[in-house]
Amino acid sequence: MFIAYSDASVRDKETSLGFFIVFEDKSEIRRRIVVRERDNNVAEAMALSELLAFLKYYNLKKGTILLDSNGLKAQLKKGWRNNHKVKKRRKNKKRIYLSKGVYKVLEKLQVRTQLITRTRNVAHKVCYRENFMLSTPISKVNRKYYQGLETYKDYFMQQSVLDEYRKVHNNPSATFHEAQINLNNTISLANIIKVECDFKTYQLKEKKIRVYKDTIVKISEELNA
Repeated sequence: MFIAYSDASVRDKETSLGFFIVFEDKSEIRRRIVVRERDNNVAEAMALSELLAFLKYYNLKKGTILLDSNGLKAQLKKGWRNNHKVKKRRKNKKRIYLSKGVYKVLEKLQVRTQLITRTRNVAHKVCYRENFMLSTPISKVNRKYYQGLETYKDYFMQQSVLDEYRKVHNNPSATFHEAQINLNNTISLANIIKVECDFKTYQLKEKKIRVYKDTIVKISEELNA
């Protein structure tokens, strides 16, 4: 799956929308768009919409979008129907930042959204970059990079796992996508040592990875005595 970040930054003189996408072959796409919008919540919704428009245009399916806006995530979680009811009851259009089309695109592209902290949102740095940002041409992206590995399966990653990954791998600056890609690679090579209901535990050498359904929920390391 691809992993994308979405963010917006409202500053004194301008507002920047940014998104950052990492694909299976580690190709990267970066985009920064300057707009006049001054409302932070609206800007966050615009950034997500620009990212989805890009994904839809190139028909890039199956991925996860990471964002740091609690308000935006809350609206995504409630769904269009609930938001529509709130709009009628409160008669406050400013509280509805996402259009109905956003939910349809997410569903069509099979994209999941996930909330992360601001410090882990790579797109935040994209918003502040005023110089040219090199990206991989879409035609060069290899979405079938892992197709040859029968044991490879894409798993999502719980945010708390990043802290564990940084500690186990002694890499305090590891990004969310770096950890998720690395752990999926490890799982493809690991052995299943425990199965209980919807939980599976994989082990490769001293590293153990616990998975719940389609999500990595814990990583640990067993050091030799």
